[in-house]
Amino acid sequence: MRSSGTLLKRYLAGEFDQVWREIRAYPRIDGEFRDEVMEVADATMRRVAQNADLVASRLQAIGWQALSSEYQGLRTPPTRTDEAVFARIVEISGAQIPPTLLAFWRVVGGINWVWDYNSKDHPPDLGFDLPSEEHDALCVDAPSLVTDLFDEWIYQKASIGPDAEHQLQIHLAPDYLHKANISGGSPYCIVVPFFGADPLFSDERHGLPFLDYLRLAFRWAGFPGLDRHAARGDVQDFVASFGKDLIPF
Repeated sequence: MRSSGTLLKRYLAGEFDQVWREIRAYPRIDGEFRDEVMEVADATMRRVAQNADLVASRLQAIGWQALSSEYQGLRTPPTRTDEAVFARIVEISGAQIPPTLLAFWRVVGGINWVWDYNSKDHPPDLGFDLPSEEHDALCVDAPSLVTDLFDEWIYQKASIGPDAEHQLQIHLAPDYLHKANISGGSPYCIVVPFFGADPLFSDERHGLPFLDYLRLAFRWAGFPGLDRHAARGDVQDFVASFGKDLIPF
C-alpha cells in the first residue's frame, strides 16, 4: 500500500529514518507518489544545504580552497540553467532522475570540499595530521559539471542499439585517491535509470544509498574518510568542532 499523504508531515516531525526506510521499500516511484516523495526529498535537502553552509563557513574561515575553479565557494548554488541539464539526462537515460539526486541538485546544487592541490598554498590545519587521501572530502558535482558525459552516453547507447536497455553512470566525484592527486579508481557515481527513490552511491567504499552517504559525510563533518580513524582524539576534536550544531536529516 502506498502512502496516504502523510510522509512530509511525519518527516518534518522528526521521523527522518523511518520515512526514508518506507520510501526506499518501493522499487518504483512514479505518479502522484513521486510528487509526494519529491516533497520529502526537497525538505531533506534543505536540511542538507543548511548543514553544508555551516561546515563551509567554518572551512572558509580557515582559508580552505576548493579544487575546481567552476565552484563559487565551497557550495555551488542551483542555477536556472540546471533544468535544461535535467531534461537532457531524462532524454538520454529514458527515465526520471532519482528523487534524492534531483532534490540535491535543485536545492543544494553542488558541494566540493576537496582541497585545491594545485594551489601554491598549503592546506590549512584541520587539527589532525593525516594525509589528504585519508580525508575523502565531500564532493558532489553540480549539474553543470556532468554535461561532459552526454556525448559518451549517446555513443554508448548507439553502440548497442537505440532500443536496448543500457545503464549510464553519472559521475559525481573523484575517488578518495584522485581527490589527493594520486592515480586511483573509478569516480563515485549514480547509475541511471534507477526507478526507486534513493540510488546507490556507487564505487564509494561504504556501499551506501546516496542519502545515507550524505548522512555519513556530515557525521564526519564533511570528511567521511575520517571514519577509518575514529579512535583518534584529534579526529574526534575536529568532528566535534566543525560538526557542531549540524541537524539530522
